[in-house]
Amino acid sequence: MSTGPIDGGEELLRNCDLYLHWAFDSTFNYMPKGSCKEPSVGLLIKWDGADAADRAAVVVRELAIPVPGVYLGSTSGARARKARRIWALTVPRRLLVGFLREAGSLAARIELAMPMDMSTLRPVSQQGLRSESTVLAAVLDDGCAFANARFRHVGGTRVLWLWDQDLHAVGPPAGTGSWPSPEADFGYGAQFCKSDLDDAYAKAGNAQDAAYQRTGLASMRHRATHGAHVMDLLANTDPPWPANTDPWQIVFVQFPRAGVEDPSGIWLKRHALDGLNYVAECAGPKTRMLAVNISWGPQTGPHDGHSVLEEGIAELKQLQHDVFARELVVTLPAGNSFGAQAHACIGLAGGADFDWHVPPDGTLPAFVELWWPEGSAPDQVALWITPPGSSVPVRVVPDKNVATDRSWWARLKVVDKYTRVLVVVNPTRGTDPDDHPPGPPGPHGRWHFKIEVAAGTGPVHAYVARADHNMGARRRAKASYLSDGPLMRARFAAPACRDKDVPCSVIRRTGTLNGMATGTATWTAAGYVNSSGAPARYSSAGPTLDPSVLKPDFACVTDRSPACAGLRATGSRTGTTAVLVGTSTAAPQLARRLALDNLTTQPDPLPGPVPPEQLGKGRLIAQPWLLKR
Repeated sequence: MSTGPIDGGEELLRNCDLYLHWAFDSTFNYMPKGSCKEPSVGLLIKWDGADAADRAAVVVRELAIPVPGVYLGSTSGARARKARRIWALTVPRRLLVGFLREAGSLAARIELAMPMDMSTLRPVSQQGLRSESTVLAAVLDDGCAFANARFRHVGGTRVLWLWDQDLHAVGPPAGTGSWPSPEADFGYGAQFCKSDLDDAYAKAGNAQDAAYQRTGLASMRHRATHGAHVMDLLANTDPPWPANTDPWQIVFVQFPRAGVEDPSGIWLKRHALDGLNYVAECAGPKTRMLAVNISWGPQTGPHDGHSVLEEGIAELKQLQHDVFARELVVTLPAGNSFGAQAHACIGLAGGADFDWHVPPDGTLPAFVELWWPEGSAPDQVALWITPPGSSVPVRVVPDKNVATDRSWWARLKVVDKYTRVLVVVNPTRGTDPDDHPPGPPGPHGRWHFKIEVAAGTGPVHAYVARADHNMGARRRAKASYLSDGPLMRARFAAPACRDKDVPCSVIRRTGTLNGMATGTATWTAAGYVNSSGAPARYSSAGPTLDPSVLKPDFACVTDRSPACAGLRATGSRTGTTAVLVGTSTAAPQLARRLALDNLTTQPDPLPGPVPPEQLGKGRLIAQPWLLKR
């Protein structure tokens, strides 16, 4: 069932994010498609206050839209809590228009998270299993090596719960139970409790390949996975593990395959928020800290700590503190886009121009976001876009798709204090003739952007959506990038100048942080080279757009030397190792240090300059076990 342009759409979508506008205008044809009879849409919603959230709960109940209990209020004893302001919701497409009409006015912002099929969270053999650890480690990633000896002990696997969020996940046989708690029924994917995983391992004759096959985790066919690598850095028990301390129990949230392959980054919001709430429901009465690592993140977003996801994390952190007296520690990588030419800052008087290079043969759309200064009116900035092969610039005006054909899409809109432009280019390879409808291929080449800024207006920021990939994942899009005249002329600069911003260029290496790692409720880890103490050449840099927030927080070692990039950690099978390059390796180190050192915030001193926009408060000395591998 398609959901396309609707009558009165501008009023109906007034509080909706631009990605949702694009999805309606393109009849959802470039979003993941499922195979069941109830196609649905994932939404991330920020309600306009606690009272609005309570009224929204009534609306969704009348529309028969299921809401996970973690987002609703509760009056049951020690678990008493108010309705949450930030929800992740799955709305059947046939009910989407009605939902927006009935509940849209209650929302400050509604964001497209990821269209998905309705399914039932598959039952498991044990209900209400909670952690007995003082510290519960959690990984939201891709590829859980639960059968690897690194994550096993005498009692079996240390993985307490594994939630596979993929729509086509294969769960264990139906049992008498369901989930860690009744509030954790998110309605999609499959989950495994510890006894299910131990049973799969035993029935496989203690053969790891066969055990992974029984769970249906497709990524475990690889010899190494991003999630196994990160889990090793976070939760291994190598010295100096505290004496008389049991290994941490682990919760793993497996991100869905369609989301891992999506270049826009919008999928992460919903699955990350659901995953964090799932982890919280796995905590037991003895749990005093949740050490959660998410080594993923988009390049896009407001970069001021107030994206819906960042506010949702802050809300959950406060809830854990106030209701359960436990600390929620969420660590994120700074990102790997320092040299990706993925950020432009137009702060020059009068404006500037730059180019967006979209490569050919891409099989997924390409995205770029432009953010006006907070609080500025749309008419304080003027934007013209000239597509490749055209000499006629197109003026972007508010609340109207300005594209002259269906091969691309651009719109300017004000939502929840932000003025933003989203530009989407269709897959440059075109679409499969069997797709319906087969939209025209997007123009590849050099897209020219010209921006004029009114006097006294702050800088305009442009962010290209990431199209690189992590270990074990594929990404069918190709990376686009930005350039301008000064940057192109600086290509032949001396090596000492190549890791610095080019004077007079609007393309910046600074301000390239992970778009969900700019808030005060999370910890952000950058990377540095162990042999020199210098920042890793790829490690994204601050500042955030909130001058009161210093990000990243700290830097952890991510490279042994300039000639020996990356860090080695376990592969999928016992005894195997692999090297992973990127700040994905820094974030779990930081989570481990925060949990083991009781939230000590002072870095270990290392010689040399410490630029705060790249290394935060300083570099943390690598543990000996990390460099001996």
